[in-house]
Parts: sequence; structure tokens; C-alpha cells
Amino acid sequence: MSERIPTPAAGTPASPSADHPVSLAARKASERADLATFAQDLAARLPGSWTAVTQEHAAYADQPPLAERLWDDGHVQWAFERFVLSRRAVLTTGTGCELVVVDRPRRTREFLVAALQPSGSDVADRVKAPDGIVVDADPARAASAVADRLLPRYEQAVRAARVEQVAVAVAAGERVLAEWDAISDSLCDADHWPLDERYDLRQQQRDADMWALFAPFLDHGPALVAHAEEMLPFLDPQDRAEGRWPYRLRVLREALEGGARVQADLEFVTGALLPDHPRAGAAFAKAVVERNAEGWHYSLTWMESGGVLVEMAQAERGRPVRSQQSARVQAARARSPHTVGQGVATTAVSVTEAPPGLLAHDRVRRSR
Repeated sequence: MSERIPTPAAGTPASPSADHPVSLAARKASERADLATFAQDLAARLPGSWTAVTQEHAAYADQPPLAERLWDDGHVQWAFERFVLSRRAVLTTGTGCELVVVDRPRRTREFLVAALQPSGSDVADRVKAPDGIVVDADPARAASAVADRLLPRYEQAVRAARVEQVAVAVAAGERVLAEWDAISDSLCDADHWPLDERYDLRQQQRDADMWALFAPFLDHGPALVAHAEEMLPFLDPQDRAEGRWPYRLRVLREALEGGARVQADLEFVTGALLPDHPRAGAAFAKAVVERNAEGWHYSLTWMESGGVLVEMAQAERGRPVRSQQSARVQAARARSPHTVGQGVATTAVSVTEAPPGLLAHDRVRRSR
């Protein structure tokens, strides 16, 4: 009598074997979605021009450099702190915005997308974080969610952080001018002629300090000015008149353009230097000093009028304020070689008068 082959009880799934392989659908459901492919497809579908770079690492210690720039106070931050996220992709756009994409822990067909803090800024912690979101592994649906829910919050937060950076830079510029005023007179005689080379050395330090505060805005300053110009028609007419915002925005744009030209001149000179030449270091140092000196007018102009971006940001949030140019900046501007001969009228023009243009260089005994 032939032996009877046992069969599984009803409702009991057969275990996988060579004769009974796991179905393709079940296998796909348990596998992680390809992060690299997803990131590339997501970047191609987001508004603007984005590039994606994917990295893999196996150790938790590899995460902190990116985790420190994570701009999230919710689920994504929790995931970075509690899990080894062995894969990540960074999406970057030409405007400087950066997004990070990682696997969602315990979910094989979902990803986490979050913003990274803008580079070159240490004030992002003072701005509400644009918390990340969970997206499906479908790039089209994910792109729609990122564009609708994350990017608007991210752009608003970046702009707020940049405006905060303007406020910090303007305050630091005030301190640079105060320090210069505190010692410059002691380096000059009664007729305000410099006594010795200490004056020039201290002036070079002043120029370098001001340029260091101004230089970051050569990259993201144009976007701030462009947004302010775009919002100008929607703000209160009285604020526009009393603050003379349109003129000050033009001045800021001219300062950025002038600063960019000065920086381009430096890069042209340094690009022609031979690194192995024995005098290359001295030539580079001299070019930097000249850049800082030529950029002094533009950095001072930015510090003088940069507050308009803060004022307009406050007005945009529904808290209109009146323009209050600091006495320190007024004094600096009045004593600048670019305004000598114009008197105090340069900083006290009536709102009904045409604003003065940038003046040509004048020779003075001491440079303010």
C-alpha cells in the first residue's frame, strides 16, 4: 500500500522551500526601496534645479556631521538620534537649499525628508525649524508632498535666518566702528593727520573685520534684496515713505554689486599667482588687504542700510516699524571719503527729495 503524502492543515501557510518559493510581491514588500534611485527621481521632479548625492555608512559615528545641520525638532531628529541610518541622500539646489533623505526606521517603503540648516549661518537655531515629513517611496507623490508641505516652510525659515544674520552683522559692524573711533583719534595729530604706520595697520584691521561681516551676503544677499523688492508694493505706504525703503534697497543692491566686483578682482589676481613662487604668500596677503580697502565703502554701505531688510521683514509679519538709522552709522557715513563735502545732508534727506547717488572718491586726511 502506497504511503500517503501529508498535506498542510487548512489555513496554515506552507513554509518557503525550493518547491514553494516566496512570492515576488511578498519579497518586494519586505525589501528596502532603493534610496539612490528614489533620490534621483525626487530631485528631477522638484521645482527648480536639484542634484542628489547618496552616501552609505555603517557606523553611528558617521552621522553627527550631518545630524548637527539637521533642521528638525520632530520625527526626523528622533530618527537620527535613535537609529543608525546607513543610507542618506543630500539634495542641493542652486539657491543653496539642501534637503536630506533617509530611510524611515521600521518602514521599508517610506522615507524621511528634512531640511538642512543654511551653510554659513549660526543663527538658524533662533528660527522655527521647518520640520521634515514622511513620504512614500513613489517619487511623484513624494515630490508633490515636499513641494507643497516642506519647501514653503523651508524657504521661509531660510529667509528668516538670513534676516537674523543681517541684524547680527549690523550690530557687529557697529562694534567695529565703535572700536575704530575709540582709538583712531589717538593715532592722529591735532589736524587729524596719521602719526605713524600704526594708523594704517589699525585701519587695515578695521577693513578686514568689516569685509568679513559683509562677505557672506555676496552669496545670499541678492535673494534677500529681491524678496524685499517683491514685497515692497504690499507693505504700508507710510512705512515705505518714512523709511525710504526703495532707495535703501537700491543702495544695498549697489553695495552687493560693488562687493562682487571687488571680490572678482581678488580672485583674478590670486588665480594668476604661482603657488610655489617664494613671494606668492606676500602677494596674496597684499591682494587681500587691497580687496578689504576697496570693499570698505561697500561693507560700510551694507551695514548702514542693511537694517531695512529687518524692518521690512517685521512689517511683512504685520508689525510695521519706522526706520531708525543709528547715530553711529550716520557718523561713519558722514565721515566716509565717499560723502565728504556733502555734510550731514547725506543722512537727512527729506522723503520728498531725490536720494543722492553714490559719490566719487575724495581725498581726505584720514579715512573713515
